[in-house]
Amino acid sequence: MWFTAYPASTIAASPGASVLTTLADERLWRAFEVIGIQGIHTGPMKRSGGVRGRAYTPSVDGNFDRISFEIDPAFGTETQYRAMVSAAAHHGAAVIGDIIPGHTGKGPDFRLAERAYADYPGIYHMVSIEPADWALLPPVPVGQVCGRWPPGKRSRRPSHEEAEHISEVMTGVCQKRQGMAEDAKDSLAHHKCTISHHPDREGGTK
Repeated sequence: MWFTAYPASTIAASPGASVLTTLADERLWRAFEVIGIQGIHTGPMKRSGGVRGRAYTPSVDGNFDRISFEIDPAFGTETQYRAMVSAAAHHGAAVIGDIIPGHTGKGPDFRLAERAYADYPGIYHMVSIEPADWALLPPVPVGQVCGRWPPGKRSRRPSHEEAEHISEVMTGVCQKRQGMAEDAKDSLAHHKCTISHHPDREGGTK
């Protein structure tokens, strides 16, 4: 049996205490041991949100839009995370972190991918749309970074030729993805992959 603690909704044990300090509290773990808790699922604890310029932006996805391996300062420090792991182990329990392969925020790696820097675009499925085709895209309101067609408000449907062009573009993207997957499979066939457990490491991408 395990306990799931969503960090953003955790109430601190005392004024000024962090979420991680609260989850490492000895009183909490004594109670957990008595009722048979053998693990704690921490939920998303790594820095999330995005980067705009040189400033961090807040999470827009309940901290699932992670952008880093470091502990989110809003929840505590790496030292406090390690203290929580030690407290759990002392009471015969394990800490279960989040691996979020389908979520990501707009962090530094995303911004580098946007700029087609080095091989960063390979981290994401991005499609480059030529300026000649921009008229097919929905309008982007001032101050926003993306747009969508309001229900029933699309200015026009793509012509048959435009629809065929879009289909060709997406087919090319799918073929490229398939080629990347086959390359990765070939690479794995020639290399032995070892995964080591590290108590303060989690994975992350949407």
